[in-house]
Amino acid sequence: MKSFYIFIIIFLFNSIQSNCQSLERIVEAGEKSLSSKNYYDAYSKYKEALEFEPTNAIFINKAAESARLFGAYKIAANYYDTLLVHENNNQFPQTSYWLGQTHQIQGDYQKAITAYKIFISEHSGEDPSLIAIATKEIKACEWAIQQLQNPVSAIKVVRLPEGINSTFSDFAPAFWKEQFWYSSLRFENTKEIYIPKRYVASVLSTKNETSPVKVIDENYIDRGLNIAHSSFNKDFTKVYFTICEDLNDYDKRCDLFVSPVDKNGTWGSKTKLPDYINKPGTTTTQPHLNYIGLENKETLFFVSDRSGGKGQLDIWYTEIDKIGNYSEPINCADLNTNQDDITPFFHTKSNTLYYSSKGHLGMGGYDVYSTHYLDDHWGTAKNSGVPINSSFDDVYFMISDLDTIGFLASNRTGSQFLDDASEACCLDIFKLKLPACNINLEALVYNFYSKKELYNATVTLYDIDRPLAKPIVLSYEQTNKYNFDILCDRNYKIIATKPGYIPDTANLYSGKPSEFTIITKKLFLKPKDVKLEVLTFHKITGDSLNNVTVTLYDLDDRTIPPITITNLNSNLTQFNIIPCHTYKITGLKKEFSPAELKFTIDCNSVGTITHKLYLIDTIFSLLPVSLYFDNDRPDPSTLAEITKLSYSQTYFQYYSKKEEYQTNYIKIQPFINASSPNDMLEFFEKGIKNGYDRFNEFLLILEKDLRKGKKYEIFVKGYASPLAKREYNLNLSHRRIHSIFNEFYKYRSGTLIKYINSGQLKLSEKPFGENTAPNGISDNKQDLRSIFTVEASKERRVEIVEIK
Repeated sequence: MKSFYIFIIIFLFNSIQSNCQSLERIVEAGEKSLSSKNYYDAYSKYKEALEFEPTNAIFINKAAESARLFGAYKIAANYYDTLLVHENNNQFPQTSYWLGQTHQIQGDYQKAITAYKIFISEHSGEDPSLIAIATKEIKACEWAIQQLQNPVSAIKVVRLPEGINSTFSDFAPAFWKEQFWYSSLRFENTKEIYIPKRYVASVLSTKNETSPVKVIDENYIDRGLNIAHSSFNKDFTKVYFTICEDLNDYDKRCDLFVSPVDKNGTWGSKTKLPDYINKPGTTTTQPHLNYIGLENKETLFFVSDRSGGKGQLDIWYTEIDKIGNYSEPINCADLNTNQDDITPFFHTKSNTLYYSSKGHLGMGGYDVYSTHYLDDHWGTAKNSGVPINSSFDDVYFMISDLDTIGFLASNRTGSQFLDDASEACCLDIFKLKLPACNINLEALVYNFYSKKELYNATVTLYDIDRPLAKPIVLSYEQTNKYNFDILCDRNYKIIATKPGYIPDTANLYSGKPSEFTIITKKLFLKPKDVKLEVLTFHKITGDSLNNVTVTLYDLDDRTIPPITITNLNSNLTQFNIIPCHTYKITGLKKEFSPAELKFTIDCNSVGTITHKLYLIDTIFSLLPVSLYFDNDRPDPSTLAEITKLSYSQTYFQYYSKKEEYQTNYIKIQPFINASSPNDMLEFFEKGIKNGYDRFNEFLLILEKDLRKGKKYEIFVKGYASPLAKREYNLNLSHRRIHSIFNEFYKYRSGTLIKYINSGQLKLSEKPFGENTAPNGISDNKQDLRSIFTVEASKERRVEIVEIK
């Protein structure tokens, strides 16, 4: 009998010891799976461990965490509920937070709000960052409840059939050449043996949703690597994609590649994008190629966790030039958040970028957002609403060329489970039937006072969301109806104008898809009778100036011919004008230079508007007259203050040296801040020659005025470059002024001498030497820059700057 009891004791001891060893192995395997991020296997192990110790709080927490990370949210919520009332729940202060997360992603928003509030009330001050997220998610849940009450009923979401979808993740849909392309994680990794098995991704294609075929040959990449995310250019001649390596059972590190595509759709040899795109040590994934902006720049969007972003995963882009060079990656800082922003897709027709994010108020998990490209920055992000978004992860949204068909990947309710019992995993691809986004805008123009139809108006449509885009202008003679094709979800402005009327403007938002098919806007134009009064004056004396020919130009309506009026006995001229228009008026009178004035008539103007126009004698309008000299000319190497030479004699000798100056100017260009090798040639033509021609015109007008009895005192200023001593340069300035005076005496065989002798014409000088020469002009004789730069040449001049 004693031996029997001993047997029982030994049997029980061995059983307990065996069970303990079995539990240790299970927990050890669970920890190993957790560290490798094989959350499904970790969940299975901790579920098994709980069969040994059902009330072990650590096992319950581990099972909850593994289930949540695996995507078995219902099971995770049950574990968190159990843990929340456990006697040792104080060991896991974040339980109520994670319970809120699991309820939220299942769409049970009221329970999620309750759990978040419990977390905030019981653990405030312990983890400020989690408290902030919980507070934000409460608002997101409240917002989501409202969104569920207002779904876009015209959008239909249908899961693609089995075969296309599998029990593994199917993702990255694309539509090219009537073929549907996507990626799937259904292929077993046969390179290395893992327990449990690992699977890798590859690219599939199908037509008309029939059985898909694998696009990539087995030898295209090394076995055990993942290939995914196909994005083609518009000519279907190249494809961008990713090749990823497994870091563990969950994480992957990816690089971008490009390959040519032949006419049969076969991918050629792959080329890895440069290191500044595929930054070493980071992941670069989810390529999307498209053409954006008014210039249709070829742009490759992608997602990366590289430094310089705003969150862990950010959206970046690189521009591709015509020869295939890539710009430095640019972060889409206007739209990225401090959380993950992924799966970009640009819709060219609507100029809109779609992407998924966790950084905004959303339904839960990843939500799809859209933002308009405003030609130089991104607009405000908008949640795409229900049913595009769900409480689960909604990613890889795209629109096909048909515009009313789209696709996305989601693990929402209705997806195929990897494990029916856990209801977890994976992404499936859903087809979207989208409402047409084309709307007819009908603008009707009426008379403001009579409310009758107003014909022959012009209506202009502006896309406010694209301020650089060219407006659409319609003008009809026999109708007041103007029809425009516009897009939904856009902001527009329309302006109606008609000569003689005040324009009317209306702003409008075109609404969500299917909200409107026709939008009507009425515009009312108010006629205005406005007079323009132009008064002409002498600019020097300020006296009224009669007999001026005034011409009015309408710069806004080129079909209206200019109106010209000459008022012989008055300085007043009147015109009828149109409010809101921009005008130009010109004044012409013999022996005076033309005068011009531009202005815009205020749209609210009434009565008479007055503008003054000032005309100046032709001779005054020529000032200043700048005349240039060769270095140390006239009469080099002398201290004389006068010369026998006239300016014409020095001018022709100087102008003949144009090529010599140009040759030396090219020699010194590397040592000066020159903008163009032709600067010196331009100076000879526009400076030296034009100055001489202007001087001759000045003398011609001067003689005519003197014959009419006018009296003038002319002041001439002389300059010199700082090559010699100041005393020498002052005398040189005197000689240069004297050569100008000689030109007056010799003009037309001395025809001006009598006016000079009688005092009717007085010549006065103001020599300035080099005192006014700007800093930086060399005074070293051995330095070519002291002679042959444009700056030094401009200082060797005489100016007629004042007439009394």
